[in-house]
Amino acid sequence: MDHTGFSTREDSTLAEKHLSDFFTQLGCQVIQLESGLWHSIGFRIYQPVIMKGPSKPSELEFETLWKGGSLFLRYPTTIDHRGISSYIYLVDDKNYDLDSLHGNQRKETRRSLRHCHVERVEINYLIKHGMDLVADTYLRQHRYSDPQVINWWKRNLELSAENPLFEGWGAFVGTELAAFRVDYTYRGGFYGDVLFNRKELLKYQAMNALMFVSTREVIRRPEIDHVSYGIRAAFGDAPSLNRFKESMGYKKVEVEERIDIAPKIKPFFSTGLVCKWGKRFVGKFTEKSDKAKRIYALFDILEEQRMIERSRP
Repeated sequence: MDHTGFSTREDSTLAEKHLSDFFTQLGCQVIQLESGLWHSIGFRIYQPVIMKGPSKPSELEFETLWKGGSLFLRYPTTIDHRGISSYIYLVDDKNYDLDSLHGNQRKETRRSLRHCHVERVEINYLIKHGMDLVADTYLRQHRYSDPQVINWWKRNLELSAENPLFEGWGAFVGTELAAFRVDYTYRGGFYGDVLFNRKELLKYQAMNALMFVSTREVIRRPEIDHVSYGIRAAFGDAPSLNRFKESMGYKKVEVEERIDIAPKIKPFFSTGLVCKWGKRFVGKFTEKSDKAKRIYALFDILEEQRMIERSRP
């Protein structure tokens, strides 16, 4: 039996339901395929949960996804499928340790571990003591935040706390929470992008300690074969953050990122005008809306993808 409490084929089916319930309760649509769950990320854009390398739905799966209501499918694929250059960051080395880190980051992580301790924490603890870290992180990343955004994250954590697939890790300076992450286990992978830290304690580099210890402990579990950050961020893909991931021993799996358009609306995108006008319209709202940023990024990718398709024989 693994740490989630699932040990049989029946329990594996239950795990699919738990994850589907989480996304649904969060307001995302879900489509279940034999190869794994796909979930909406807004604007009826769907992407797969599993992110460990290139993939491509079968014709039957495409049909299921279109019938399920998706308008756009975003997924990592191979170079021959005419997408844009992209990548996934993950760790799949069972022997991941300090030697896996790049030179200077190894030194900084050792220093961080002298000031911080890292441990599994109850997600309810993070709800009670960690919401100010959410606001701090948004401010540091120059992202728009208001009470509605904070309440959305609180709801996210509340649902995670009720779900047996999810777990939290915290890095502490003394007794003060300096950074935390929340992830979930799914089909051999450890996934999630809930990473926040406290600005007053940044000098202790608690994120180094948090990333290192949690990754090392999780990848050693027999039921886990990869710890993944997923495909590159649709927007706000900061080079500095990517350099940090690589320096922390996360390998960069190069893929092509593909967006397919539902057959019923694909003719509208044949000339590129929809993307051009769409970017012009949603660009007015990107400063205060992550949803607008995501839609803008969609149009941007589709424009680039269209140019690539036209240039290849």
